[in-house]
Amino acid sequence: MSARENHLKTAGVPQFIHAEGAATGPISPSPAALEAFRAVKMKRQFRFVFFRIEGASIEVERSGPPSATAADLAATLPHADCRYVIYDHEVTTHDGRKTSKLFFILWAPPTANPQAKMAYSYAKGNFRGQCDGCFDLNAGSTREFEQGVGLASADDEDSESDFE
Repeated sequence: MSARENHLKTAGVPQFIHAEGAATGPISPSPAALEAFRAVKMKRQFRFVFFRIEGASIEVERSGPPSATAADLAATLPHADCRYVIYDHEVTTHDGRKTSKLFFILWAPPTANPQAKMAYSYAKGNFRGQCDGCFDLNAGSTREFEQGVGLASADDEDSESDFE
């Protein structure tokens, strides 16, 4: 199949079906990305780490200090782009013990480019397979993030849904 294809939606005008510079093979995490994951999981050097896709690799974008909160993470999530986030969430159990849960978050807001959403979904399996011991969370809004990590319940009044 050629890199160009006639589309009925464009009245037969040929359109590129692959984005320029898009990876044609597997998208894999860089050694720095895997080291950043280990720094969160084993050494607790960061509260969260953001990752982005660059070409055919997953790279570290930024990290939050151990003193950062879930609100700090939610405030730094991009409004129109996808990201992977490793987040170390501290919780207190019903019997008063402090523990933590490690989350692998696929952040894909509704305003993100559809090609970016597909690329991040495609590469998630490869990256997630190397990040063991995490709970999966797919979120597209801060409300979904808060509900996923247990900061808000699904019954909260402040719904961001346009359909309620």
